[in-house]
Amino acid sequence: MCKKRLFYKAIIWQIIGIIWISILSYIWFGDWIRSVGFSIVIMIISIFIYVLYEVVWNKLTKNNEKN
Repeated sequence: MCKKRLFYKAIIWQIIGIIWISILSYIWFGDWIRSVGFSIVIMIISIFIYVLYEVVWNKLTKNNEKN
């Protein structure tokens, strides 16, 4: 999978995730401003962690295919 497509896939997944995170953090914080701020921070961190995970996964599975 090309890295550009992988990055777009991660962004779409995070849009779905930010909706759930916002709802749950609103229940926790009771304030939409804090909830959205918290959700945005989590979303940004999650995008890069997801991309890193996919890159590592692809490298590991390619190594296993060679064996």
